[in-house]
Amino acid sequence: MKTRLLSLLSFSLLLLVGCENNLEEKPLSFFEESNSFNTDKDATAAINGVYHALRNGNYYGMNVITLSDVSGEECFIRADGGSAEGIEIDLCRYTSANSNFDNFYTAVYQLINRANRVIDKVPGITMDAKLRDQIVGEAKFLRALAYFDLVRAFGDVPLVTTVSNDVVNVKIPRDPVDKIYQQITQDLLDAEKVVPVKYTVVSEIGRATSGAVKSVLAKVYLTRKDWTNSAAKAKEVIDSKAYTLFPDYKNIFLPENKNGPEHIFSVQFSCVQQTYGSAFAKNFSIHFTYPTDLGGGSYQSTDAHEASYLPGDYRKQVTIIREKKLANGTVVQSRTGAFADKYWDWTPCGNNQARNNFMVIRYADVLLMYAEALNELNGPTADAFAAINQVRARARNGVATAAPRDLAGLTKEQFRDAVLQERSWELCFEGHRRWDLLRTGKYLDVIRKSGIQAEEKHLLYPIPQNEIDVNPALVQNPGY
Repeated sequence: MKTRLLSLLSFSLLLLVGCENNLEEKPLSFFEESNSFNTDKDATAAINGVYHALRNGNYYGMNVITLSDVSGEECFIRADGGSAEGIEIDLCRYTSANSNFDNFYTAVYQLINRANRVIDKVPGITMDAKLRDQIVGEAKFLRALAYFDLVRAFGDVPLVTTVSNDVVNVKIPRDPVDKIYQQITQDLLDAEKVVPVKYTVVSEIGRATSGAVKSVLAKVYLTRKDWTNSAAKAKEVIDSKAYTLFPDYKNIFLPENKNGPEHIFSVQFSCVQQTYGSAFAKNFSIHFTYPTDLGGGSYQSTDAHEASYLPGDYRKQVTIIREKKLANGTVVQSRTGAFADKYWDWTPCGNNQARNNFMVIRYADVLLMYAEALNELNGPTADAFAAINQVRARARNGVATAAPRDLAGLTKEQFRDAVLQERSWELCFEGHRRWDLLRTGKYLDVIRKSGIQAEEKHLLYPIPQNEIDVNPALVQNPGY
């Protein structure tokens, strides 16, 4: 990682002050650090640069789908259209040379370095104290999210919390998982105190809120099997009344509804500039349907996932398609099986550039986390049933006799399995599946049952070989 990572991180300063994103920052017109952190406008430009790094295609672009959902049993990449390295991940045949890992690793550390610079430099700016603290809190939230993504993927990783400038003879070893999680938790607790409950200025919607911080913290605690704190944080989000489920499941995913009442934190994509669009719509679309070029993608639902839904579950109707009716009335049949329709956009910005946000966390996820944590604490309590049944009730789409029916009378183990299955139906193709299976200890069993020869080593991804090559302080994960 030595020269490679730190040169990337230092170079990110140049990008930090020169980039623009959906949050309407006014980027600085010069790059010297001494001239870059003097005013509140500089602070705003800097934090917007951190948000901008989320939108990197190697981070919260299609790579997040490849590393999370494709690595599960719900989603696969078709061999005749997808990248060879994506298919290697799908089939657990990857090595440390796979560029998806390297691209993800470096993109996440680029964001971390931008966040570190905000955390280090913004407190020294003479500006409104509340805004200054909020911006630092946002940077801590984003740094915590980045490290959470890294540690779940790779295990031990270098913990870098200071600005990286020196790229000469630098060796950075991996820090243990526990230390990484301590930093993640502290960053989130710090951010929780200073970020607002909501934003009212249109250009600021999409920034981190206290609900977003609490929700991610609930998931961090859940991953660490701290059921008490996970349940408590999830309940704080629920009791805040700041979020509700969309009454109609399909409305969650319409680009026109993004940043709606169910969306707690999303990576912002749009047509503000054509290059600010997302690639999800095309990559999940049936060939000959994507509006700009009648192209299509190679990311599809597995047959097993399609068959897993209970008869009548409205979520299957919304999510899984084998044909698409175009605006001119033409119906295009899939020639390659089931596709996922969550990311469809009728009016994208351009080829591989659509308006869909990426939902990092939404309210249904919080309800299911709450149910899971309560069950692990005390078995399936009334509140645990109420939380999961709220999600299931919407899936009936107003038809009282439809599936899925409310759950009742389950044992602790049955309820645990029911929550994991519910997360599959509710949150499929949204970047959760690998992490859910790992967290619950089900990954190897589920992947092997799908016909893929997963091994113990596949519980972690390999440290990218490019990083190993330039940093002798890094030690590879076992088996790679």
